[in-house]
Parts: sequence; structure tokens; C-alpha cells
Amino acid sequence: MKRGLLMGTALAAMTLAMTLAMTVWAVGDQPIPEDSMGLSKTSVNDSPAPPAFEYKEPDVGTFNTRAVRSYQTAPPMITHSIQDMLPITQDSNMCKDCHVQPEMIGKKVEAGMPIPAPASHYVDVKKGEFYMGRWNCVQCHRPQADVQPLVVNTFGQQGKASKAK
Repeated sequence: MKRGLLMGTALAAMTLAMTLAMTVWAVGDQPIPEDSMGLSKTSVNDSPAPPAFEYKEPDVGTFNTRAVRSYQTAPPMITHSIQDMLPITQDSNMCKDCHVQPEMIGKKVEAGMPIPAPASHYVDVKKGEFYMGRWNCVQCHRPQADVQPLVVNTFGQQGKASKAK
């Protein structure tokens, strides 16, 4: 009983000390100015609109040079505009019209020809049976625009530096 009383008294003293300390610290707190929050040096209430951009190649079929990948296992980027192909749905997928060509897998792609979807996108390549679990192409593949990065970074440059040596 004596030990329980001693523990209770110690716990009450610690609680009182913490409460007093928190009160003293709270009095010294000052609000953080809005322009000091986050990485941006503007108000948190500002909603800046990003500048408009254009895609590199507006016409499908005029450009088939493969875009440089950010890293080795990154999905290939779309090198043309998809503006007139949206929305991509399971029932309406214009990407499939050009890129589902199982007979072209592994063959040289000539200028102006679409790059065929890889074997991993098929249930059975020999039968030309496309796997419909991959109907949403833009889930992995994105069109590329010539824009400046919002934040300067070196992501993907490690591989480029080592290849250059």
C-alpha cells in the first residue's frame, strides 16, 4: 500500500510538472506566417495556375522514335498527343487500333509505324488475344510535353551519367 501511494504521488507530481511546462511553452508560441509554411514562398491560399503547354508531336503516326525512359524498368512514354483519343474506356480504346499488333513483336519498326504492344500485354500472343486487364493504357503510359520541371531534381540522371562514361 505504501508503494502504491508513493507511485501515485510520483505520477501526480509528474503530471503537474508537465502541465506547467506545457503552459509556459504555449505562452511563448507565435503563429507561423503563411509565407513561411511549406516550400513555396507564397500564401497557402494562393492557387497558381500552371502555364499551358503543347505536346511535342500533335499528329499520331508521324513520330515513332521511342522516348528516353526515366529509369530502366519505366513504362515507355507516349510520343504523340492523345487529345482526340480520350476518354479511354474498355469499350472505346483507340490505342488498341494501332498498337495491338502481335505479329510485329520483336520485328524492326519502320518510320511511321506504331510501336507494337509487348507480349506482356497479351493473354496469348500467338492467337493475338489482348489482355483486357490492360485496357487503361494511360494508367502506366503518359504522353510527354516539353515543359520545365516544377522542382529541379536529378532523378534518372544517375543512369545517364554512368552510360556517358
